[in-house]
Amino acid sequence: MRPGRWLRACGCHLAMALLGVYASSAVTPTRAIQAQIEIPEDSLIDVGIQIFDPGMPKGDGYALEENGYFEDVRKSEARYIPVCLMYTLQATGHWGAVRVVPAGNDNIDLIIKGRLAESSGRKMVLEVRAVDATGRSWLDKTYKHVADPSAYAEEELTRDPFQDVFNLIANDLLAAREKIDLAELRRIREVAQVKFAADLSPDAYSDYLGRNKKGHVILEKLPAEDDPVMARITQVRDRDDLFVDTLTEYYANFHAQMGEPYDNWRKFSYEEEVAQRKLKRTARTQKILGALGILGGLLMEGGSRESSAARQVGVAAGAMAIQSGMAKAQEAKLHVEALRELASSFDSEVAPLLVDVEGQTMRLSGSIETQYITWRQLMRDFFITETGFPLHPDTGQQVEVEAPDDGTPPILSADPNGNADGPQH
Repeated sequence: MRPGRWLRACGCHLAMALLGVYASSAVTPTRAIQAQIEIPEDSLIDVGIQIFDPGMPKGDGYALEENGYFEDVRKSEARYIPVCLMYTLQATGHWGAVRVVPAGNDNIDLIIKGRLAESSGRKMVLEVRAVDATGRSWLDKTYKHVADPSAYAEEELTRDPFQDVFNLIANDLLAAREKIDLAELRRIREVAQVKFAADLSPDAYSDYLGRNKKGHVILEKLPAEDDPVMARITQVRDRDDLFVDTLTEYYANFHAQMGEPYDNWRKFSYEEEVAQRKLKRTARTQKILGALGILGGLLMEGGSRESSAARQVGVAAGAMAIQSGMAKAQEAKLHVEALRELASSFDSEVAPLLVDVEGQTMRLSGSIETQYITWRQLMRDFFITETGFPLHPDTGQQVEVEAPDDGTPPILSADPNGNADGPQH
């Protein structure tokens, strides 16, 4: 085969290959299954969705951003996505109380944990695990999903481009629940209650729990119905639920405040990623075809004036194609830089919370997770003081709270490691 014909054949096969690499398949929408009947209250499972792991890889910050990893965005998403899942589960009517909770709150009927393996405006990869109070795994699955492009076609996002992911998780959790009979569901609730009691007062209730051959938590015995200490623990748990409701409300407010800028970022990210993929594809094609053009010009047969001119035109066209490809590659880098600047606008500072504990007002400061740790410590300390049970060594020292002489309420602060500093005024 002559060189000119060989090059033309290579060009055709190359173009077909480049187009084939980027073929995509359609996404089938998924709907969350709704409850058709009212579920008995004692069979409803409460759900706690912990803040997700942002999934940021280790490495230099700027280098990570060059590869599409933005720490500020990921941290915000780790709080935003659990709220999306919470709203989805609540809307199905299949569950009891569904809350977003800080890490460390494991005494709930069902705990959901997640990790953002990949997240951009175009694609999301979530690793999700759900475990009930007995330790039984309900769900351990990776969800991969490409955004619904029609959601971005609207001037303002009226639906989440990744709502299908939350619907799939909700349906998978429902399928897992339907495999468990009502008696076992009620037992899960009982285990969660006794685990809370054992966490609050280990010396009194730790022997109520055991483990079977599978390593799942089981009840060795149940507290008496008229157990006064258990009645007090139930009151403490109700207070804890109210506090967690406050934290959930904070996460929901953060979700609402983040909505518009996050939607804008995702839409921009989607357009930029699609543009980058197109630019990279175009740049690669132009570079390769440019090189082939140069090679074709150099291999042009014949020594006539026309052949010489054709060679020069081929080399010049090839050089221009390579230069154009490099320019587009540089433009793609500018898109990444734009994403980096946009990501820096996210701020997730947490304001101190004022809480009332047995008639005393205290301020909890630090991150929301730190505030919850301090709150749980306060609950333990007041419970121990009231009941006289010794403090378990794993819970740390008691927090002494004394009202100032001027009558102002005491203030409890916490450091970033979750240690209570004591009253300040």
